[in-house]
Amino acid sequence: MANKDTRAAKRYAIALFNTGVQTQKLDIITQDITDLLNLMSQAPTLRQYWESPLVPSGRKREQILAILGGSLDPATLAFLRLLIDKRREDLLDAIDFELRQQVDSSRHLVRAEATFAVEPSEAEKTELTRSLEKRTGESVLLSVHVDSSIMGGVVVRLQDTIIDGSVRGTLERVREQLLQEA
Repeated sequence: MANKDTRAAKRYAIALFNTGVQTQKLDIITQDITDLLNLMSQAPTLRQYWESPLVPSGRKREQILAILGGSLDPATLAFLRLLIDKRREDLLDAIDFELRQQVDSSRHLVRAEATFAVEPSEAEKTELTRSLEKRTGESVLLSVHVDSSIMGGVVVRLQDTIIDGSVRGTLERVREQLLQEA
């Protein structure tokens, strides 16, 4: 996505976030956008229709209202109509990402992904979460994945930072060091 589009998505997301806060519907609006994107991933023709520049705005607004009107909050529908009117439908995924960033930031929440070689115990997950919270000073929402190819240890993705405590990562670092010394 072009940098200009990223800035536009952020502006739309901030406006949507502010609307959600002012109307006390932030959770509802955020869930609506997530549900819509999930629906579009399950029904690719809906996404194609949503993003098509060939469909006139008026017709698209009517169809979207007919399809989604009963299942989305009026504030969400108004936002979708705005995107259609401005022909910025293609930004919905980026807006969703930026909106989640705004919501997380307002709640002092950081999302982290941890990849373990084997399924971790609850105690290991709790300890990792505590350690990350201490490091960031924020609440951490941890999602866990298992990938045996890391051989052991854990790899954590925390915002833009990757903490590689895996056996595979350690072996690769040792290998690189040996090659540089040779």
